[in-house]
Amino acid sequence: MFTEKDFSRLIQRTLLAGVFLSALLLFCGFAFAAAGSPAGGACLKAGVLALLLTPVARVAMLVYGYLRGGEAYFALASFIVLALLGISALV
Repeated sequence: MFTEKDFSRLIQRTLLAGVFLSALLLFCGFAFAAAGSPAGGACLKAGVLALLLTPVARVAMLVYGYLRGGEAYFALASFIVLALLGISALV
């Protein structure tokens, strides 16, 4: 059974993973840039991208959690938000 505690833990871990990945990439980017390496810019861009995609990953985990919890209405609403985020990224 997928409990409310499991659901909140899933969301928490998703957000933490996104923030830690972004921080790691940004730190590496700053370190490479300070050393004069051309990889610094790429790492900085990847860090910012990871930070921007963290809320998207959260909404995707909401869709998964609501579907697994049997709450189809909330899963549909979250999926619509996810689709709008995808459309806005393309435009």
